[in-house]
Amino acid sequence: MDIQCTFKIRYLTVAMIAFSIALVFYYGQSFKEAIYSEGFPVPASAQIQNISSTNLAENYTWKPVSEEHGLPMRYQLIILFSGWKKTDQMGALTTYEKNGVKVDVISHTQSLAILGPQ
Repeated sequence: MDIQCTFKIRYLTVAMIAFSIALVFYYGQSFKEAIYSEGFPVPASAQIQNISSTNLAENYTWKPVSEEHGLPMRYQLIILFSGWKKTDQMGALTTYEKNGVKVDVISHTQSLAILGPQ
């Protein structure tokens, strides 16, 4: 075989493995939809702590999240794969946008707040 053909086969194999890992990673996690933010993913293991209909806010208890380290990488990827784009971040507050709708996510130690559409 020639070198270029070997490179293509190796490249395709690595790409297929990476894609398979991404699919397992994406579908291997359980997520539900946020109450006030349609289509925004919330980890299924996050326990609802408080709901405010006046502020369109949802507070969850979730161990993997922290103020120091922010949202876990796998959760950030799920948000991205769900079509939400990170538009701003100031400290523990991260703003995501999809189809003109903005959602704020605040991460504190073992606490996650999702502030509904703005």
